[in-house]
Amino acid sequence: MRASIHTKLLVAFLVVAALFIATGAMRLQTVRDISHQSRFLDEAHKRVDLSREIEHALALQMNYTEIALILGDESAIARILRENNRFNNKLAQIEGSAPPSEREIISRIYSAQDQLLSTVADIANLIRDGKVDEAMRVHQQTGRPLYDGIEALVLQIVTNKENDMTRFRDSVSTSVRRANFLNAGVAGAAVFLALILGFIISWSLILPVREADVFLSQLAKGDFSTTINVPNRDEFGVLAAHMNQMSRDLHRLDEEQRHAAQQLRALNEQLEQASKAKSDFLASMSHELRTPMNAILGFTELILDETYGEVPEDINERIGDIHTCGTQLLRLINDVLDLSKIEAGRMELQIEDYLAPDVVNAVTTSLGSLAEEKGLELIATVPPDLPDARGDMKRISQCLINLTSNALKFTKQGRVEITVQLQGDDLIYRVTDTGIGLPPDQVDHLFEEFRQANPAIAHEFGGTGLGLSITKRFVEMHGGRIWVESELGKGSTFAFSVPLRPDRAQTT
Repeated sequence: MRASIHTKLLVAFLVVAALFIATGAMRLQTVRDISHQSRFLDEAHKRVDLSREIEHALALQMNYTEIALILGDESAIARILRENNRFNNKLAQIEGSAPPSEREIISRIYSAQDQLLSTVADIANLIRDGKVDEAMRVHQQTGRPLYDGIEALVLQIVTNKENDMTRFRDSVSTSVRRANFLNAGVAGAAVFLALILGFIISWSLILPVREADVFLSQLAKGDFSTTINVPNRDEFGVLAAHMNQMSRDLHRLDEEQRHAAQQLRALNEQLEQASKAKSDFLASMSHELRTPMNAILGFTELILDETYGEVPEDINERIGDIHTCGTQLLRLINDVLDLSKIEAGRMELQIEDYLAPDVVNAVTTSLGSLAEEKGLELIATVPPDLPDARGDMKRISQCLINLTSNALKFTKQGRVEITVQLQGDDLIYRVTDTGIGLPPDQVDHLFEEFRQANPAIAHEFGGTGLGLSITKRFVEMHGGRIWVESELGKGSTFAFSVPLRPDRAQTT
């Protein structure tokens, strides 16, 4: 049968309480016994006092008799009678509680006392008749022996009563000592049993807690094969069973996670190999595509420049379209090639000194015709006192071109402004437009590969979604960061910061 902790504690407390109640009951019984014996002792003491008063009354009778004989005083006879009455009264009080042996003695005293009274009456008559010598002879021959006999009998009673009192006193003392020893023994046993119960109960609580502490410490160290052994059949036993079940579940989950992690590592290696193969393929294909595309663009430029002669108007327009599409395709090929090099870890920055105004001029020169074509105002604001910077000018220019071309693409009217600012040890490049803007929930995904804010907008304005991702990679390789501030319908500001003179820039 399983007992709960509450039941164990309750039983222990009840046992201790029962022990103290039993101790108290024994002490109470001891007090009652001693009180009862004390009453017997008091009664014995009273009987001793009565017997001594009887002895005293008898002695006075003898004294008054001798006084009457010596002085011939009849008034002494009255005193003798008074003391005789007191003698009989006290003797009657003793007789009421006397045992049979003493009753026989008292009966003999009564008989002797009657004879003594008769003798005293004869002595009194002789004294009254003036026969003092005759009265003296009667006293010596009859009265004195009677007095001595009665005194001996009274002395027996006094001795018996004193012996009874001594016996009762010894009995009370013995009872008190026995009660003290018994109470001390019971109290000691109660305290000892209480200590034993307290020790058992406390260790039945402490040991499971210690086992649980060791068990949880092993779990915290990652040892999920550990178990806890608690023999208790109470709540601690149930808790230990649950903890062992938890350990088994954790061990099983740990094994499953290890197996899953091993599978994920193998899958990750496969994915990395596939990604590397993809990057290698893209790099190879981009390189193979770029060579003929450069040739196509070169031939279209020669045709447009009328190197091979005058070109008809309708053909010239078609050649221009071919050149524009080829330029866009070449830019896409370059973006794919750059992205594949970055992912493959083969992109290197060419760190050199450069001027920020040169970067901005290259951008405005490259995109000025596009701004004029769309009727947009392209403004560049560069402080004249900017110090020389250090970095990969080509890649920084590419970042600024990507941001500016995006701004021109998504702006239907208004302007696009490029600004450069020195802030501490960083150069801040900003591109602000009055275009369509971005909703807040789409800002966080702008810099992911092949990701655009809205598919419908991408379909309208075109683009692959690679430019911002490549820009972010180049900025981070310089040790900088990129961010965007935008409000839907009111335009956007794309900005990136790069160290003015970086101590160390990433090469890949």
